[in-house]
Amino acid sequence: MNPTAQYLITHSFWRHNYDVRTTNKTHLYHIANSSFTPGKPDLTFYRSPDSNGPIVGVCKFRHFSSDCEIGVGDPERPNKMNWEYLHKQGFTKRVYWFRMELDDGTKRTFTWKRTHSLGSGFENHKLVEETSQTVVAVFSSGGIFSKTTGYLDIYSNLGQRFYLMVLISGIALVEKIRRAKQSSAGAGAAGAAGGGGGC
Repeated sequence: MNPTAQYLITHSFWRHNYDVRTTNKTHLYHIANSSFTPGKPDLTFYRSPDSNGPIVGVCKFRHFSSDCEIGVGDPERPNKMNWEYLHKQGFTKRVYWFRMELDDGTKRTFTWKRTHSLGSGFENHKLVEETSQTVVAVFSSGGIFSKTTGYLDIYSNLGQRFYLMVLISGIALVEKIRRAKQSSAGAGAAGAAGGGGGC
């Protein structure tokens, strides 16, 4: 399969903000990551090298839920925003799906699933169009000690809004996994510290 779009996603070391470039290193988006500011989206996508440019999309992680709310567009122009939900399927599987209206007016459902047969990283995900069961994108993870978060290859040219929705949902999935691992590691460390032993 030949990709119709390819993205390189990197992250900063401390705050874990993200940047998106083409494979020839042309900068496309900066993603501000906020997990502690009330009322602020967890992920804000800027079409610029920093947080001073125009906003093209946001993602809000819903409290007490595994779902995400994704807005494509500028929040300053709410009547122009398109909102979709990234739903988690079940409690144990790492499967997420969204349904969106494409530029041609049709509505389709797409599902992110783990894959071991596609991608070049150690923890990869594929995006499947549910009606045809066609793989329309693959998110390959980067190295464990690398600043590269991963590579996103999109194989179906379904419009610019689709490209952005795939990018936002893919990075949202990666960020949710990162936060879950961080939370689990913190809980484990707290348990070890509080579990002093006898003989």
